[in-house]
Amino acid sequence: MNAGLHIYDIADARQPKEIGYFIPPDQPRVAGAPPPPAKWVTDSADVLVDTRGYIYLSDRHAGIYILRYTGPKPGPAIPLHSE
Repeated sequence: MNAGLHIYDIADARQPKEIGYFIPPDQPRVAGAPPPPAKWVTDSADVLVDTRGYIYLSDRHAGIYILRYTGPKPGPAIPLHSE
């Protein structure tokens, strides 16, 4: 899905719920530049979340967006084990 960032609550893996999203704004045209051959689409790729709740989202056309999580504070991490 290349349409920004969508955030899901997967506490119940059988019924994930979308709880947030960020769709980058359309990019303005540069004065004097020819128009693009077609409408540019959001092309988000890599996402990183740090321990402070900052979300780093890269976009092929617009660079990087730095977002801040403002929802409820998550509980302690639950360790996962693979067998």
